[in-house]
Amino acid sequence: MGLHSTLLSLLVASSAGFTTRGVVKDHRQLNLKQLTTSAISIPFHDSNRKVNSALRLTLTSSTPSSLIANTSVATQPENDGNPKAEYDSIICGGGPAGLLSAIMLARTFGKEHKIAVCERRADIPPSPTDDTAWNDVARFYLLGIGFRGQNALKEYGIFDDFEQVSVPVNGRRDWQPGMTKVEDGNITPAKKDVISRVLPRDKLVGVLHHHLVKNYADYNIDLLYGFEVDPISFENEDDDVKVTISPCDSNDGPSIQSKTAFLLGADGSARTIANSMEEADAKRIASISPLFRPFAPKPFKVTRYNDDNPRIYKSVPITLPKDWPCDLNYSARSIGSRVTLEALPSNDKGDYCALLLMKPGDELAQEKCDPKKLRAFFDEEFPQFGALIDDNVMEQVATKPSSTLPAFRYVGPRLNMGRRTVVLGDAAHTVKPYFGLGANSAMEDVQMLGEAFKESASTSSDDIVPSAVEQFSKTRSGDASALVMMSRNMDRPGKLFFVTFLIPIILDGIFNKIAPKLFGPSMFGMFQRQDINFKQIQRKKRLDRVMQLVIIGSGLTASGMGLNQAVSLIARRLGKSRPLVGTGMAAMAFLASKLQKLAKSKKQAEATA
Repeated sequence: MGLHSTLLSLLVASSAGFTTRGVVKDHRQLNLKQLTTSAISIPFHDSNRKVNSALRLTLTSSTPSSLIANTSVATQPENDGNPKAEYDSIICGGGPAGLLSAIMLARTFGKEHKIAVCERRADIPPSPTDDTAWNDVARFYLLGIGFRGQNALKEYGIFDDFEQVSVPVNGRRDWQPGMTKVEDGNITPAKKDVISRVLPRDKLVGVLHHHLVKNYADYNIDLLYGFEVDPISFENEDDDVKVTISPCDSNDGPSIQSKTAFLLGADGSARTIANSMEEADAKRIASISPLFRPFAPKPFKVTRYNDDNPRIYKSVPITLPKDWPCDLNYSARSIGSRVTLEALPSNDKGDYCALLLMKPGDELAQEKCDPKKLRAFFDEEFPQFGALIDDNVMEQVATKPSSTLPAFRYVGPRLNMGRRTVVLGDAAHTVKPYFGLGANSAMEDVQMLGEAFKESASTSSDDIVPSAVEQFSKTRSGDASALVMMSRNMDRPGKLFFVTFLIPIILDGIFNKIAPKLFGPSMFGMFQRQDINFKQIQRKKRLDRVMQLVIIGSGLTASGMGLNQAVSLIARRLGKSRPLVGTGMAAMAFLASKLQKLAKSKKQAEATA
């Protein structure tokens, strides 16, 4: 598994989606309030087009009408709960990045800006403060939200709601392989300027959804749950994007062809928009004469890596003893790194969701595994945690199927297609959840897109979408590839793990300690810096690596020359040949090393006795 697996900051549970459909009250019964700072009026494409005078947020789901609320603040006969034929912005994906993007666009363009958020899942997110919805802690995967995500939530006025339902993680408690006593766990306090806070991914979605419903009910936003988006054309004579919005269940109604001035792909690893962009650009390149094709702009492409170090997982609910801290990330590895256990707090009451990371072929990773074998493994390798898991839970974990981690992918060389389409978040850069950079970088994307809109508005009074799309793509496309490549280098198997991860971390620690102004900290330390982006981190570490190799090479050369002179001097004094003296010195060095190891082993044996 490697040392990197002990650095998980996101836990994934084996269940996905909600089993209970949420019910939203009529918006007129909610405690509605306007934002303290009203949205500024920013020109948008075709700003003279007709818009509804009665502005509202509409919540739509393709689930049966008896189970959901299709309501609006103002009654509009023309609004039947179906997608419209025209929007100012369409967002594909109703996860954290998609919902945060809706808030960003609403705050940027104001109430008259027509926004559609299309999410494939039909279930309306439950309230983040409804404890009954989150009792089964092993059903939901956990996100560790660091400074990137927290800064974005603060920017759009959501942090207070997020803080109320999340738990701080103030450090780690690790057990090294073979160390199984409770007291063997070593606590390392978090050394971060911004402490990460943890909550289930679906709870974060609930925070954003209910923040929208509460604070933007009189905005022109359609939340379309149970709908998917398929692009038709990214560019045409009308200078807009045409898509098809369809219910995921074909029995829930017809598809609607809609046009928009801005299409945002935030649908995660599904990559509906990104895949369509790749296909459209491939057709564009194919239509160019082979003679001129080398001079055409590089096509949009999704780079997909084969997972050469796959891991699957099972989630385990654990309730900590009262004398264990409830604000730590607990981590343990078995001997031989067969299984890694990582646990993060689901709440502040000591309920944890632990994750067992295993290789796909491991006996314990299989569905319908013998619970007795899993119990025996815990008794042998993780008794400090096994004592906290009763037989019923152990049986549930053993017999349920495992889940997979996402593979590394990124898009490039740009994040846009034409003037009015862009992708962000996992749709642009997918990483494994080892280092807490998935949801955090996605929300950071949204904030950077918002900054691009603001900057474009400050320099132009016309349609600002094309310039903002271009600026965001130029600013963030390099980060997308750098983030994925750096993360993948820390997840390589076998000998590559030592070359691309372990040795660089050791070298960074040594050189940064000797010359901190010249050499940066390890990759993990660089990820915590708020003054540098992913592309800059990649460049800095490449420069560090070159300088380290030059210094090491120079040192080895100087040492070799000195050793050569020493051998020559001794050979002359003894009247022996240089090869004979060199061989003798090597033999003495080998013997000294063996004697040192023997003395150390004897000392350890005496200490044990």
